[in-house]
Amino acid sequence: MYFKQLHSGNISPIIHANGPSKFTDTWKDAVEVFFSEKKAVGLLDKDLTILTWSIPDERTLLENNMEHYNLEDRLLVLPMKRPFDFLDKIRLTKKYLPSIKTKYVMGLDATDVLICGYDNCNEVLQTFKGKNAKAVFGAEIPEWPNLETGQGIAKPIMNAPFEMAGLIDDLMDARRIDEVYAWLGSPFIHLNSGVWIGETEYMKKFYDECSSILPEGYTDEEMFGGDQGFIQVTASKNYPDVIVDYKSEMFLCLSETTNKDVEVVL
Repeated sequence: MYFKQLHSGNISPIIHANGPSKFTDTWKDAVEVFFSEKKAVGLLDKDLTILTWSIPDERTLLENNMEHYNLEDRLLVLPMKRPFDFLDKIRLTKKYLPSIKTKYVMGLDATDVLICGYDNCNEVLQTFKGKNAKAVFGAEIPEWPNLETGQGIAKPIMNAPFEMAGLIDDLMDARRIDEVYAWLGSPFIHLNSGVWIGETEYMKKFYDECSSILPEGYTDEEMFGGDQGFIQVTASKNYPDVIVDYKSEMFLCLSETTNKDVEVVL
């Protein structure tokens, strides 16, 4: 089984079925095929920690994925609360990163990410080491939050935070960086916050900075695209230390892709 990003020709080690893509028959079939295969002994570099975010009493796809490779004890699960507060992903990451002792750290969403090979996390790490960057986030086709349509951005009538005007200005700056990836010929130009890898010491500083711009008392994903808008703003201020994987060498984000963008062989 593999997923290939057709614009770059890369077969991606880690797949993120973000947005509506997690409800497609293709994704459901892929998950079924994956777990029908014989379990394998996975490989995970001693210098890499994998973390995720989930509600403790829920069993997630990523946990089952790691268990399939006998690596579940290497997965750090950051405990989210009900009701789900998207901004807690940022707060919890900031809180737990100082406890991580490995040189590198990878963040993967819990419910819609699939590691497609027993040594694919190591493959991602080796690709990352070859980049002149401190952190690499996944890249997606749709723009979320969307400045043009207003989707995912709170309006004043919705009691938007006082800081919203400044955040929108900062997001405009982030979109100008997105245009660099478009110029390079990829439709995968927007940062996806659900899959990433970085140097641990750098990610501590990154999430400290990201936490500093969070408004208090807001949890709705429609306020600023959940955690994603804040991470996009922070990443743009740290470009080119922080880049996106526009070639899907490490992470492939499936939202709004078609058979012109992705080839799936099950």
